[in-house]
Order: sequence, then C-alpha cells, then structure tokens
Amino acid sequence: MLDIRPMTEESYNDAAHIEQTCFSDRPWTAEQFREELSLDFSRTFIAYNDGEAAGFVNLWLTPPMALINNIAVLPQFRRQGIAQKLIMKALTTCGECSSLTLEVRESNDSAIKLYEKMEFSQVGRRKRFYENPTEDALIMTKFFRKGDYQ
Repeated sequence: MLDIRPMTEESYNDAAHIEQTCFSDRPWTAEQFREELSLDFSRTFIAYNDGEAAGFVNLWLTPPMALINNIAVLPQFRRQGIAQKLIMKALTTCGECSSLTLEVRESNDSAIKLYEKMEFSQVGRRKRFYENPTEDALIMTKFFRKGDYQ
C-alpha cells in the first residue's frame, strides 16, 4: 500500500537516500534535506510503499508560482504510478499558486512523457544545465487556476 507523508526530522534521511541513489548530478545531502524543513516555502513529501521509502518530491511554493526542485523514485518502484501520485500531491499543495514548473533532462523520455500526460508543457530550455553527463534541461510548466487542486 502506498502512503505519501510530509518529510519530518525522522524521515529526511529517507529522502536523501533516494536522492543519492537516483541522481549522479550534484545530489542533495541529508543535511540539505534537513535544512528544507526550516524553510516556510518548502514542502517535501515521501512515498512509502508497504513501509519502504520509494520516492519523494520537493517543491517550493512562491505564489503565484511553485517549483518542483527534485522528484525521484527508486528504480525498483518505477512504473507503478508513484511519480504521478507525487506530482498530484505537489499540485494539491500549490494553494494560491497558478503554475508548477520543473526541469528535466532532455534525454529522460519516460519522465517527459509522464509530465506531458499530466499536462505540463515545455516552456524553455537551460543549455548545459546538467553535469555528469552534460546535458540540457527542458523547463516544463503546468498552468492552472488558483485552487484547482485543493
């Protein structure tokens, strides 16, 4: 059973473990996740599959826009709808925001397809944004009316 919970002092290491496993390009440390807990505009949610940390999403709420900084699902839990549920959790957290933006590696076809399915559109590109390996980032945004997902 999938359970999505806000990150706490007791669970920030779970998010850090997922980040370290999934990202080779400047992954956040446990201390960085812990610092996110002190930011009024930051929200991190961790998905637990039968009690095991499976994925997370971190977003910043800066009305009128919101930004997904990081979203990741461990390889063994992919293709089970967890990322989609994490994005929906982010959307329901947006409150007074009217858009949600994220960046994705241009080669990450499966993520891009998911974002497009969820009605995100490419609005820009950041040249050589990622390292290890060097690659452009696509900027994708979903626009909506304030309060649509409350």
